[in-house]
Amino acid sequence: MTVDSGEDNEGYRKEDEMSENHHDEVKEKPVENGNEIKTQERMVEVLDKEQEAKLELELADDDLPCGWFGFRPKCFQFFNRPGGYLFFLCLFTLAQSTTVNGLIYVVITTLERRFNLPSARSGAISSCYDFSVMIVVIFVTYFGEKAHKPLWIGCGAAIFGMGGFLFSMPHFLTNDYTYGGVPGEETCSANRTNVDPCDIEDGENLSRYYWFFVVAQVLHGIGASPLYTLGQEFLYSNSGPSTGALFIGIFQASSMFAPAIGYIGGGLFLSIYTDIQLADDQTIDSTSPLWVGAWWLGFMCTGSAAILVSIPLLAFPRSLPGAKKAQLMRKTTTQKGSEFKTTSTGVGGRIKEFPAAMKNLFTNAPFMCIALASAAENFILACVAVFGPKFVESVFTLTSGQAAFFAGLVVIPSALIGCVLGGILIKIFKWKYRGRMRFLIISLTISWLAVPCVFVQCPSLQFAGVTMEYFGSETLDLGESNITAVCNLDCSCADNYDPVCAESTNVMYYSACHAGCSVIDDSENTKEYYECGCVPDGNGGYGGPVTQGKCYEDCNNLAWFSALIFGKCYEDCNNLAWFSAPIFVMLFFTFAVVVPSVTAVFEVVDINQRTTALGLQSVFYRLLGTVPGPIVFGLLIDKSCMIWEDQCDGLRNCWLYENGQFAMYMFVIVFSCRAISILFYLAAYFFYSPAETSDADPNSIPLPSLNDEEAYVNEKKGVNGTVVG
Repeated sequence: MTVDSGEDNEGYRKEDEMSENHHDEVKEKPVENGNEIKTQERMVEVLDKEQEAKLELELADDDLPCGWFGFRPKCFQFFNRPGGYLFFLCLFTLAQSTTVNGLIYVVITTLERRFNLPSARSGAISSCYDFSVMIVVIFVTYFGEKAHKPLWIGCGAAIFGMGGFLFSMPHFLTNDYTYGGVPGEETCSANRTNVDPCDIEDGENLSRYYWFFVVAQVLHGIGASPLYTLGQEFLYSNSGPSTGALFIGIFQASSMFAPAIGYIGGGLFLSIYTDIQLADDQTIDSTSPLWVGAWWLGFMCTGSAAILVSIPLLAFPRSLPGAKKAQLMRKTTTQKGSEFKTTSTGVGGRIKEFPAAMKNLFTNAPFMCIALASAAENFILACVAVFGPKFVESVFTLTSGQAAFFAGLVVIPSALIGCVLGGILIKIFKWKYRGRMRFLIISLTISWLAVPCVFVQCPSLQFAGVTMEYFGSETLDLGESNITAVCNLDCSCADNYDPVCAESTNVMYYSACHAGCSVIDDSENTKEYYECGCVPDGNGGYGGPVTQGKCYEDCNNLAWFSALIFGKCYEDCNNLAWFSAPIFVMLFFTFAVVVPSVTAVFEVVDINQRTTALGLQSVFYRLLGTVPGPIVFGLLIDKSCMIWEDQCDGLRNCWLYENGQFAMYMFVIVFSCRAISILFYLAAYFFYSPAETSDADPNSIPLPSLNDEEAYVNEKKGVNGTVVG
């Protein structure tokens, strides 16, 4: 605001800010000496009132009530604030992340077993979610930038809930689950004609239900696309500078905590037999590799939760009370040359501006480096999330439920502490862009150094005809397996995988028939077999007994796990440090950088492109990370498979992996991608060059200066002073 004196009319005006009416209103005749200053003081007071009225007018829509159509209950206005919105947004992300980042990964092995899916195809189920998000998110964020964001998020929650119900549908459409060999073919018999198991399945092609999972994941992706883009930006923009990062930290902590709910809850559901009404009639328990738990229950729960939380999310207004005032308190830290002004609000105008908006983001070097680093990190996340439980299950010889429970125990504390700590540190130290990037790079480097802990494992199980010869102790290399031997050559064994364990030698066999057993005792829940011609009897001969189910290795590195899960320790529990500590460190520092990474994007792009930037970043890390990650890693670990079972539809199912190769593939993926992400974050740090900063965002409402009166008085005294409004 510049205040000048005029000689002709002896009045004063405010250049480019005041209307002609206001100009006439503040005209005053000059008063000699001291009275002149009093007159100007009155004029400044009029200006302040005018500015205050203008500010109140522009903020008139900043105190909208929440509700549905004309129904706006007073009791619900308590939630009409950033904290209330955060509460319901966290409920949505709990349902979303529990499903997509927890339950999906827990039930992958079970889906492979139940619907005859190979690892590459089961990994594609996870990728379908990311692929659908990748397709729609850029349009959701660009057109949702100026739209009613809570409305979009609420509709997304409802769509996500429908996806949860669709995912569980195959359970209700298929016949009851059957396992093991064809009845009457479990034991060795030379005078038997085998019946093709495909002929007794009533023509049910289980793998066709794969497409139910694909479509359900597409609905999950469409419904969740506004959550981490529009949702986070709405939360950040409607919160003050000191609380925005903390709220993002709480939101991200909820997102990281939710997979643990999925892992633990999914593990508990998998301990329940899939056909609940037949649970009491089963001859196997959850420790059997043939067991299929109630994988579908979790999706029914999260689907219901998402639909319920969509109701309050749809009630929030376009902006929360105090949103515009909060924007006035922020300083601009946009990358130099990346400022972006939008002049259109209609769909047609937004479409015309789309190429310019994309060009502006693509030429923002720090943002692009962050996006590519995010892609590398999410490649790791997708691989570990999909196949991490399977990795733990394989290398520590655990059940699916135990592996899922372990993942929950590790993820819960590291995610909660890491995400919240990242937000708190930003709030305490008031880190700007460079400070956040320094913390991010140091944390990822520490996590990178802990990656070799994946080589801590149990040795592969002793498996007759797979890892060792039937007679003797000579080991077999991968690809040399042959489950047929002299002792079972005339047994007419079926190809169904139904493993048994010789407890005297801790050697596992493909089935009781392949162990050469001729007598069965099924009086107990766990079947026992006798007179097995391939099993040593302890007296120098053969004919020992076996028990249905897998063998379990008493591995030192498993001791800490058994102590945590079962409250007892089989061997030296000091080995906890060899695996659990490095894994916790790696996950903790990985989660600690989530909030600095998200808020760094908000800092480096223009305020008009925050949600669009998140959408474009989402496309990058899904296109280069979460979509190809599970597929590539699934193909790799299939190379480490030692036992394949061919299914009726031509697909194959892997039952046993070679632990050493499995761990090597895990190490190569995590170590190399983490190195790439660190390099890109370093580039984002050095490429950053901030634009000219101001006390407020360029599109915010100007506040009256506290020094207007003093500047005016000095000007009248002959001192040069210009106040910028």
